[in-house]
Amino acid sequence: MRNFRWFALASLCLGFTGVASADPDPGPERVPADDVVPTAPKASNGSTVRVGTAVGFIYGAPDPVLAVGLQAAIGQRFGRLGLEAEYTYLDLREHGTVITELGVTEDSLSVGAGHRLAALARLDVLQFGPKVDRTRALVTVYVEGGAAVAWNRWSNTALTGMGRIVPDDTKRTEGQAGFGLMIFPHRVAWLLGWRFSVSPHEDATGSVCRGVSCRSVMMPVDNSVVDHSMLFQSSLEFTF
Repeated sequence: MRNFRWFALASLCLGFTGVASADPDPGPERVPADDVVPTAPKASNGSTVRVGTAVGFIYGAPDPVLAVGLQAAIGQRFGRLGLEAEYTYLDLREHGTVITELGVTEDSLSVGAGHRLAALARLDVLQFGPKVDRTRALVTVYVEGGAAVAWNRWSNTALTGMGRIVPDDTKRTEGQAGFGLMIFPHRVAWLLGWRFSVSPHEDATGSVCRGVSCRSVMMPVDNSVVDHSMLFQSSLEFTF
């Protein structure tokens, strides 16, 4: 069914382009393309809304954990420069042994949740491909940077047959930087990129949990200077 839908959509697109190309005389009254597909503001201000997904790893938790989540941001574009306020929700997961109705099995466990509130600046630095609106190219390389407050909330879910050290909840300030591609920079643009975050390492406290029973313990010594994370992001940006 999915393949049929893609085939139908492709056929519809080809049908429209075929009709357009069959017109032998475009005539002087042809409507400019920018009037049909409005483009994002270039030199003037434009408000933006961005939604998307993020997946990657958080290190120094103390063990690395997989992070999968959603992002939402609002901002303002000033030509090649964009400013944003961004919120990210992350489901923190760890691989381990769990008990199910069918017996003991290996699976991915949700061990906590992460929240990020960031202020970011994004700059278009390189452009490739044809100009889609006489100024912005079809593909743009961007860089971004900013600062965020990061909250990690840990659950006391235990791995079967052994205790697991559960870090205490944390709140820290981190620096963020990234790069990526902006594709089809019209009023709806597709952004693909990497985001890196670093924060000064702090000695953490935690508990050893078996089931829902926990006792406080000293966390393993970690000589790291910084804690960091790395996320791959895919999002759509709407400009008004």
